[in-house]
Amino acid sequence: MSSRAVIISLFACCISFATGYFIKDNQPKYANQPTAKVKAQVTEQSDTQQKAGFTKSTIRIPSSSYSTNEQHTLDVLEDFLNKYQDSNYLTITNKSLAPLYLQLGQLDAYQLQQKAQDLLNLLPNAAALRVLGVTLEVLAEQAPIAALDIALNLSVSEEFKWSYAWSVLSVWTSNSPLDAYDWYMAQDFSQSNLKGFGTENMVSTAVLSGLYSYDKALAISKITELSQQNKVSAPSLSLISRSINDSEEFRNLLNALGADKESKMGRTEIAGEWFSKVPHDAAAWVNMLSEEQKTEPLLRHALNRWAESSPLEASDWYIKQFNEQQQSKAISEAATSFAARDPQAALDWVDSLNRSDTDFAVEELLHRASYENPDFVLEHLDRVNEEQRKISVLQSAIYAIHQQDPSKAKRIVNASPYKDELEEYLNRINEY
Repeated sequence: MSSRAVIISLFACCISFATGYFIKDNQPKYANQPTAKVKAQVTEQSDTQQKAGFTKSTIRIPSSSYSTNEQHTLDVLEDFLNKYQDSNYLTITNKSLAPLYLQLGQLDAYQLQQKAQDLLNLLPNAAALRVLGVTLEVLAEQAPIAALDIALNLSVSEEFKWSYAWSVLSVWTSNSPLDAYDWYMAQDFSQSNLKGFGTENMVSTAVLSGLYSYDKALAISKITELSQQNKVSAPSLSLISRSINDSEEFRNLLNALGADKESKMGRTEIAGEWFSKVPHDAAAWVNMLSEEQKTEPLLRHALNRWAESSPLEASDWYIKQFNEQQQSKAISEAATSFAARDPQAALDWVDSLNRSDTDFAVEELLHRASYENPDFVLEHLDRVNEEQRKISVLQSAIYAIHQQDPSKAKRIVNASPYKDELEEYLNRINEY
């Protein structure tokens, strides 16, 4: 499975969740509610599962005649499945799911579990896959552990399994973030049903993001505890930081982190997000760090994020983080950070430094610019002095031109004093 397929499926699932959540909040309240006996069973199941950890449900509901509301829901489901039985999963619109959210919202937890089991028998039908996702989201409102149990024990491809789990966790962490966090802390992620590309990072990202939205101070204290136990997740921290715009919140989140590997990776992501939003405050924070804490990944990520809005200011700041012996390399890194977007500005910035050790920086920025601006590279090729390096830069530009206009590339090669080297290079390209 490709990462693109995973991302598409997760994205579709998130859109589906948002659609259903909006519809749920705006639907009328129906009279059909669980009986006292069913309520007691749901409570007993939830308590048992929370005490025992994450176990597969063994509760069976005896067959009985359908109520009027349940029969209506069954009709709506059958109509949907018949209409979209030959459709592709991603071509089934979210709008078409609206009636399903409305009807499934009238059922109790056990009825929803029964519907989910019925849908499992129809897999891998695309329409059944979409309806199952909606069913689990609705079930998560009443019995999130049961919904997760179904999602994480599905015999389907990993992208669907973890898409469903993400939707269920999103519902649960929106409604009861503390319960979701307690469940997360009790899990043994070495279990077979918790393995896969999502695993602990996906779960902790959903749980901690929900907790942070619910109570920032409480979430910070939990993140501190997780960091001390080497359990903090860099993806979780990255996602949380995207919702932050206030410098004080960035400081609090960064101060909660320890020295473990995941914390260091998370610190880099958080700092980058801060530099993209409030760069001067972020720069002041970095300036207060020890030399050991100013890691190369952190500084480079800060540079790249700040360069998105103010590349010259970011570059000036970046090279000041290094001593004289390291500055030649730093200048090259800074210039290449925005050479693709504005190669002329990058070249002008390098020249403005009035240094004698910038040949490598000029060469590197031309290499970087060659992909998007090969003509610019040809115009400034004389800035590269050493012949073999000049040929290397020229080859990068010729490759980019060849991708767009092979005949133009051929004309340039024929007119070049390095014709033999470039023809040999183009022949290698054509062999791929």
